[in-house]
Amino acid sequence: MRCPRCSLTELSEAVETCWLCGYSPATAGAEEAPAAEPSELDARRELAREFRIDSLLERPPGPIVYRARDADERPVALKVVARPQVGAAEDRFHAAADAAAQLDHPHIVPVYRHGATENFLWCATKYVDGRSLASMLETAGPLELTACLRIFEQVASALDYAHRRGVAHGALTPDCILVDANEWALVGDFAMRGLLDAAPDGAQASEPAAGTDQRALAAIAHQCLTGKPMGEDPPTAEDNPAGLPLHVSQALRRALSSRQADRFPSVLDFVGALGGSRPDARTAWFGANPRKKGPGSPVVIVDADVDPAARPLRRRIAAAAGGILVAVGGGAAWLGISSIPAAPASREPVASTPAPAASAPSALPNTFQLPDPDPAPPSSPPPAPVRTTRPPVTMRAPVPKRSPPPPPPPPSRVERRDLEPGLLSVNAIPWGSVYLDGRPVGNTPQIDLSVTPGAHRLRVEREGYRPYDRMVDVASGQRLRITDIALVER
Repeated sequence: MRCPRCSLTELSEAVETCWLCGYSPATAGAEEAPAAEPSELDARRELAREFRIDSLLERPPGPIVYRARDADERPVALKVVARPQVGAAEDRFHAAADAAAQLDHPHIVPVYRHGATENFLWCATKYVDGRSLASMLETAGPLELTACLRIFEQVASALDYAHRRGVAHGALTPDCILVDANEWALVGDFAMRGLLDAAPDGAQASEPAAGTDQRALAAIAHQCLTGKPMGEDPPTAEDNPAGLPLHVSQALRRALSSRQADRFPSVLDFVGALGGSRPDARTAWFGANPRKKGPGSPVVIVDADVDPAARPLRRRIAAAAGGILVAVGGGAAWLGISSIPAAPASREPVASTPAPAASAPSALPNTFQLPDPDPAPPSSPPPAPVRTTRPPVTMRAPVPKRSPPPPPPPPSRVERRDLEPGLLSVNAIPWGSVYLDGRPVGNTPQIDLSVTPGAHRLRVEREGYRPYDRMVDVASGQRLRITDIALVER
């Protein structure tokens, strides 16, 4: 037998070792055995310089996921992939992570950092305390249409935001969608899309990435509504799984079409059709109750750490100010009454001699003439007054004694407190221009706008759509989120 390694010498049965290259059949199996893949313990050891690992969330097969803390003590979700599993996709992984780190949207999990070690690629994102949509389907089964719409409107908002910036997910699955206790949905794993060669719904690699995301989202919607994963063949017009409404089946068939031209222009249009949007279908969404739970209702989340004393403090300030105004007004009225000038003193009547009577006119015919009064009897002349040296006394009316006005009551002490501004986040489907109290702010989404506490008028406009207009009340220190405002075409 010729040596299989060097092919220069002949090996006999007695001599099994090549004298030229040292080949031996006994050692060939050990030499040709592939090197073992790095383990989860190797990942912990290599990442210990960058992160403090708290717990293991997911273990192989598949990416390793840790809950950890970075150098800034931020809780992060650390996803780790062995380099042998990635192969030639390492450059695409870093490119996808760089693009995902530029996305800033309320429904996208932020990417903090990414990098590589000797045997692993890693990506650190914000840690979300919630459940994946896959876990919800596994434990609770199919979801109702209203619950699906609340989740998919938020997911579609995130995907459309990324698509308008030239970034696509490319590997959307139920595991990538996280939902917290407040039904706030976030899309993650944007950076991991570069590791997968094929989309999860079997889309062709040559089709646009935005179309791939729409088809993947439709496949997830089909699984949420029916409880079964999508098959290889999209549903036909004759299929109506699980007795879904007609408009839902039609929207799913269109979004799952194998032809890109047959799908919806955007994921927002797909979700709108899934909810049965018509020109008059969503007018009831904008009722007086912002927490209304219905199809497509805007999701309003109020943080639990809002200062509960802010509203009673405003009421106490208003009551104290009203009391001060009443006291000041009463004092002014009392001063006005007490300052009226006194009436002039009465004088003794002075007797005046009667004027000589004028001669009576001659009697006219048919005229009645009053009889003359009886003549007064002659009186004796009055005695001459006795003059004294006492000066005459002039009698005057008594002037009322003016008492000083009572001092106004001291103003109630109002505890002065600097009110912390609130934070307002706004998003709309499709995107629109945001106006706050008539002042333009910018296009949606707007995240954590600093606003003064109190009532504000929020308005979202877009050409060709009915404007969204409502009053919002922001308390001191409150973080108010109004997302997925659905603008209706005129």
